[in-house]
This record gives sequence, structure tokens and C-alpha cells, in this order.
Amino acid sequence: GAKAALVKGGHIPGRNLVDVLQTEHGEWLFESERIETQSTHGTGCTLASAIAALHAQGVDLPEAVERGRDYLRQAIAKAPGLGQGHGPVAHNWALKDQQG
Repeated sequence: GAKAALVKGGHIPGRNLVDVLQTEHGEWLFESERIETQSTHGTGCTLASAIAALHAQGVDLPEAVERGRDYLRQAIAKAPGLGQGHGPVAHNWALKDQQG
């Protein structure tokens, strides 16, 4: 079975988001202020991919979750605001920041 599970709290109403990581070694809570936006399409896949990429590079799981959440927060905050519904996040925000 699974050795870890991340329960995301993004769909729970409120000012703050709380995600919970449970592993065989303990439980970690990750809290942040909600970003009010419609640009949330693909957030779960983006977060999972960021965590997996970091963990594959040897980053321990709680740190990978923390860094993955930071990446996702920037991707949401810098989203282009496309369309009139739930638009995509800005997956390439780090490249744009490097370019100035």
C-alpha cells in the first residue's frame, strides 16, 4: 500500500488552506493564505508533479511538499487570467522571472 498520503484542503472554504501529509514517520501540516483567483485549473496535477520531481531528486517528502506548494503558489499568483472560467496556472513563471 501507499507509504504516504497528501490530503489537500483547497476546496474547503476559508481564508487559509491547510494540506496534511501523513507518512509512516508522522504527520505534517502545511498552511498558507488562500489566493483569490479563478486560475486554478490543473493545480492538483501541478502540485503532484512538482512533489514527484523534487522527491525523485532526493528531496525528502515533507520538504518536497513544502517546495512544491511554494512553486504552485507562485504559479497561481502569476497566472495569466485566461478565459472567463477556471483558467490555467502559470507553469512557466520561473522562466519568465529569469528573463526579467
